[in-house]
Amino acid sequence: MRRLIRYLASMLPFPLGLRASLYRMSGMSIGPMTTIDRNLHVTRPDLVTIGSRVTIANAVSILGDVTAVHSGLEEAYDLRKTAPVVIEDDAYIGVKATILPGIRIGRMATVGANTLVIADVPAYGVVVGVPGRVMMIRPRPEGAEPPDDEPLAKRRGTGS
Repeated sequence: MRRLIRYLASMLPFPLGLRASLYRMSGMSIGPMTTIDRNLHVTRPDLVTIGSRVTIANAVSILGDVTAVHSGLEEAYDLRKTAPVVIEDDAYIGVKATILPGIRIGRMATVGANTLVIADVPAYGVVVGVPGRVMMIRPRPEGAEPPDDEPLAKRRGTGS
């Protein structure tokens, strides 16, 4: 039943807000006010966490699991990778972007159209290309909280 709900959410012309609600009903972890366009492809939805106010454009792939199914490559080179994918609050994922297993997209980050994300994207980062490269990190607005990965001393203003 969950697969059917995800399929319907992906393919039918529902309003963008309703689409995220359908994905939630199918068991995916999605924060409030998230917008998801059509044709979202997700492997292992149980490993995907999407924050609040995230925008996901058309034809995005979020891969919690990749493998060379029924191929000698799988056995010879152990190509299977399964790991959680986290998209933090206020991120934007562009058209036809692909996010590989084990990736964290930081808060307020932007993933450009057709980007292959192979490494974590820092908070406020902009990543584009194949493979995806961080092109810039936007300045944080006044009063914005630092990301969790920033050193505690720097967060308290005591670091250099």
